[in-house]
Amino acid sequence: MNYLKVFWYVFRKSFSSAEYYHDVIKAPFSFSLKYFLFYALLMAAISTLFLSVRLFFPLSDFLQRFPTIITKVYPEDLEIRIRNGVVTTNAPEPYIISIDEFEEELEELEDVRGIASDEIKNILVIDTNAGIDDLESYQTFVLLTRNHISYYRDDGRIETVLLSDIKNFTLNERVIRGQYNKFLPFLRFLSLFLIPFLFTGSFLFFSVGQMFYLAVAALLLFLGSKLISYPISYLKAYQIDLHLATIIAPFFLLMSAMKIQAEFPFLKLIVFTVVGVYILNSLKIKAKNPAVVKKTSKQG
Repeated sequence: MNYLKVFWYVFRKSFSSAEYYHDVIKAPFSFSLKYFLFYALLMAAISTLFLSVRLFFPLSDFLQRFPTIITKVYPEDLEIRIRNGVVTTNAPEPYIISIDEFEEELEELEDVRGIASDEIKNILVIDTNAGIDDLESYQTFVLLTRNHISYYRDDGRIETVLLSDIKNFTLNERVIRGQYNKFLPFLRFLSLFLIPFLFTGSFLFFSVGQMFYLAVAALLLFLGSKLISYPISYLKAYQIDLHLATIIAPFFLLMSAMKIQAEFPFLKLIVFTVVGVYILNSLKIKAKNPAVVKKTSKQG
């Protein structure tokens, strides 16, 4: 709890008082580094909580609904066999699986880039007498012919795969359910593993990733300090930017979350430099004022 109090005090002063950075410059580098790493820890915890809600719960819901989705998506009586690259089925052809049959389960298939929604009426068409060019005429996302399978890629282009390498393959609802049951324990473990993975990745992003970026920002502030005749070492410039990062970085993250695009090159670096130079200039002016006051009082 004491760490939170100290962090909040330093964060509040770093945000509200340019004069506080006089204390920052005097403080050892380790003080600012600990403050920054604690900030990264808090941001990682918040990000993990946010991402877990958006990813973990939908994944768990999908795992529960998957058996039902299989029943709706894959017809119970359909069996597809591939022997030495040749496709056969137990159903009359052309066999068509329409989007309308399970529109709610596969809504994302309508968002394929480069394909207008009215161009796709079917998910799968099986026609062993069809050619590769029939994909568009069938208005289907996937076309399975005697020797090929054709489908739309994410960019809207058509991809065709020759089936000659497949020697013995059978697909039916029982096979799908069997594979699902094999992978279900792994998928459940993966969903639980997702939280520490997100936390570790978020912490590395907010700590190591930001520190590499601050190496450039500190160089600009170091040069800026020389321009205003208030020179500080590169290490102290980096120390100031460690504090500024806890204010400026969340601001830009919030803009990104709100989908506010700042169409200006190197805007973040500019903000770091301008704010840092402003702080140093304030310290420079503050350093001159006490001398003026003392001189005036002596003349009096």
